Amino acid sequence: MPTIRHAIPEDATLLAFFAAQSFSDTYREISDAQEIADYVDEHFQPKVMAGVIADPACTVLLAWVGEQLAGYAIVKAEPAPACVTGPAPLKLWRIYLGAGFIGQGVGAQLMLAVHEQARRRGAQTLWLGVYDRNVRAVEFYERFGFAKVGGQKFEFGGQIYVDPVYAAAVPPVEIA
Repeated sequence: MPTIRHAIPEDATLLAFFAAQSFSDTYREISDAQEIADYVDEHFQPKVMAGVIADPACTVLLAWVGEQLAGYAIVKAEPAPACVTGPAPLKLWRIYLGAGFIGQGVGAQLMLAVHEQARRRGAQTLWLGVYDRNVRAVEFYERFGFAKVGGQKFEFGGQIYVDPVYAAAVPPVEIA
């Protein structure tokens, strides 16, 4: 069972390294290697991740298994695209696991922590954009009740793609 906690400024370097590796691992088989490297160089530097951790619009969660970072998630308050019609939306901006932790329940625990953060922020709807060729991610989101509601533009490798947008109601607190 992972331990999940909020990221702190001192986590920025480790998170940048982890985010770069998990992004590269995720897209290695479905995207161009140079485009992945360019994206990583722009988005997963320690300074960039420090800015995300410090951004009050973001909540950054880290999942640890023992002393090893196993995954992370970021929720971000930003305007939802028009196709997201659920009330009080919040963006699930990123959720990634280290390759060795996929299929071990860490992602499910991280998603439950995302739901908790969404409730704390007053969100009633979670939404996200996902690359449709990332089938494993799409199936994961669908297991948590996400359904395709539209699309949004996403720039990658100098090209503009239309990524599917998925949304789901934030589940109420479960009482055991």
